[in-house]
Amino acid sequence: MSADLKDYRAARRTFIAACEAAGVDTIARVHPAKAADGKPLFMDSAALGPRLATKAVVAIAHDLPGSQALTQLLQEPIPLPPGARLVLVHAPDPAAFAGMASDAPWALASLSAMATEDLSKVTGPVVLNLNGGIALALPGAMMADVPARADRIRTELAAL
Repeated sequence: MSADLKDYRAARRTFIAACEAAGVDTIARVHPAKAADGKPLFMDSAALGPRLATKAVVAIAHDLPGSQALTQLLQEPIPLPPGARLVLVHAPDPAAFAGMASDAPWALASLSAMATEDLSKVTGPVVLNLNGGIALALPGAMMADVPARADRIRTELAAL
């Protein structure tokens, strides 16, 4: 198993365990391709805050440092501002995270589905691409490619 695939598998387990420990449900979307180990790949998302929130920060982790930032945020939770939602997206392109060829069309379709479900009332969300990667194109979104740091997510939430 390649280092990238090992990182992906370990990071996914850690992210899901952190969600479970924080009492946050995750939604997994299975990628159509299998990894080199023959097992499926997933994009996972978790949403905190009211479903009908009108403000949101979306943090997207494309790699191991991004995953670690999401996990840290779950382990050291902060209160959300009233009417705000925090959506954490782990491995929007799980094939790329696992060291395979990128599947940008699948990732964009999956991110769009996540946005429809988790951000139905949000206009102008702040979208943080941790360490760059596929951007979530939402009308009015304030996009930022940022280093994978939980404190930047906290700063954006506090500014809502």
